[in-house]
Amino acid sequence: MKNLKNHKGRGYFLVTFGIISILYFIICFIVFNKFVNFSQFFIILGTACVILGAYKIRFHKDNSNKLIGKLLKVLKVFICIIVISFIFVEGCIFVSANASHNKKPDYIMILGGGISGKNMLLVQLQRTQEALKYIKQNPGIKVIASGGQGRGEDISEAEAMRIYLVQHGVKNEDIIKEEKSKNTVGNMKYTREILKKIDGRKTIQLAVVTSNFHVFRAKFLAKRYGFQVEGIPAPVNYLLLPNYCVREYLGVVKSFIFDR
Repeated sequence: MKNLKNHKGRGYFLVTFGIISILYFIICFIVFNKFVNFSQFFIILGTACVILGAYKIRFHKDNSNKLIGKLLKVLKVFICIIVISFIFVEGCIFVSANASHNKKPDYIMILGGGISGKNMLLVQLQRTQEALKYIKQNPGIKVIASGGQGRGEDISEAEAMRIYLVQHGVKNEDIIKEEKSKNTVGNMKYTREILKKIDGRKTIQLAVVTSNFHVFRAKFLAKRYGFQVEGIPAPVNYLLLPNYCVREYLGVVKSFIFDR
């Protein structure tokens, strides 16, 4: 009887968690009037949890099949590894997002976050606005606008940032454009190539401006390319933080293993 209650309890937990995930997807869609990038993950996760939870509640049997028992143990171990690594990575993301930057950098680097046509999307605009605050406090600092041109973009992300910065008082000659990158590792790789040609120093102090949830990954990739780096976090919409944090966990794991 106790096992039955525990089994049903886990089922109710899964159903509740699944409903919350589906509601989160719906709320994001209503608020932003579009499918937010990666938010589809939550409706898939929520639907799977609801189905599995309902099955646990409705069909409980003591299954003595040894093979199924072993498979369930392996699945539980795998889930535990995912949960522990998720907590660890999110802790690193939180610490990096709230760390202070104390050193004056040689360059400030702004990471692209997407544009539509010639207009910056909110994430990229927030990064550029945060960078502009820092530039005004440190006039004359060299700025690296980093981001290539993707589908649905009439100009590169770097060019969109350059236009915005010049319109807000930054000298055009203080801006260096990196227009080849498609992702974070590309931002670091191609920026390093540019700086090797124009700056002979082996050690370069870089301040990377990116969204708060993205600072941790940007910093460890910058270090892989030989930069001394600090992060300058730009704020994001609080409603989107769960979406960004889950996506960023997957991005960190992928970058840690594959991005060189």
